[in-house]
Amino acid sequence: MATIKAPELRQEAFLQEDGPSSRPRQSGAPPNGAGKRKPLLILTFVVIIGAIIGLIVWFFSRGYQSTDDAFIDGHIIEVGPRVSAQVVAVHFDDNQEVHKGELLVELDPRDFDVALEKAQAQLLQAQTQVQQAQAQAEQSRAQVAQQSAQFDIAGIDFKRNSSLYQQDIRAVSKQDVDTTGATLEGAHATVEAAQAAYQAAQSQIGSAEAAVHVAEAAVDSAELQLSYTRITAEESGRMTRKSVEPGDFVTAGQTLVSIVQHDVWVTANFKETQLARMKVGQPVRVRVDAFPSRDLKAHVDSFQLGSGSRFSLLPAENATGNYVKVVQRIPIKIAFDEPLDVLLRLAPGMSVEPRVNVAAEGSPAP
Repeated sequence: MATIKAPELRQEAFLQEDGPSSRPRQSGAPPNGAGKRKPLLILTFVVIIGAIIGLIVWFFSRGYQSTDDAFIDGHIIEVGPRVSAQVVAVHFDDNQEVHKGELLVELDPRDFDVALEKAQAQLLQAQTQVQQAQAQAEQSRAQVAQQSAQFDIAGIDFKRNSSLYQQDIRAVSKQDVDTTGATLEGAHATVEAAQAAYQAAQSQIGSAEAAVHVAEAAVDSAELQLSYTRITAEESGRMTRKSVEPGDFVTAGQTLVSIVQHDVWVTANFKETQLARMKVGQPVRVRVDAFPSRDLKAHVDSFQLGSGSRFSLLPAENATGNYVKVVQRIPIKIAFDEPLDVLLRLAPGMSVEPRVNVAAEGSPAP
């Protein structure tokens, strides 16, 4: 029996030595499950770091409000003629810097020169009529004085004859008394006629003087129209959108060029839910898309009293029964605290992203 079982025992021992449990473990090999735990630890570490960074960002950003619905704004002056005429000269070029009062465009002045000469001639004629009316009035006044003197003489004669007739009927006759009385009445009528003529002459003076005032106004108007043939810059700035050349016929009110002033600011449309802690005077950091390497210093200047949609061309009619609540945006004016040489690089319409420090002190919003 022993000789029969021995080979079996040796075979079992051989199988046990060749099995996995009988092989020696290689040096440095990880234990079972260690390879799966390492990526899990890395992922956990990354999640923790991300959570810490998120908390830091949230902590520091909770004191700021920002929006990408913002742009550079500024004063844009439309330059155009006040009269219709042909352009004879243009004294500026595209994107040129100009100063207030500088000559920009000259229009053909000949028609306006003729109109001015006509108005001046009418003024001279009206002044001549005033002089004539004054001379006529002086003549009428002299007539009044002359007729008044004759009236006084006629009165004296009538009084003397009446007195003599009452004292002695033979000194003067009743006919003499009646004659002097009639002369007195005629002199009185002549005086009244002379006074009426004098009043009429005075009225003529008033009418002539009124005509002079009308003619003077016509001269002033003609001079003003003539001055409009020289178009000057109303303010200093940079010429933009030039649309005029010599020889063009322009009409009153037509835009020839726009002047963009260098005093610019930011109009930022913040959501109404962002305004709870926002105040006038709070500091702002403005990042301009055209110059992303530098943040510009600014501050909250003012709040528009009304949402942007309320002043749109077609404001919402919320009383129609299909109202849907939408978060509104309020335009905020942000003024720069940078020097002028920095602002010269900014142009209206540029996209910006303002960041308001709502944790800072500031005066209450109006």
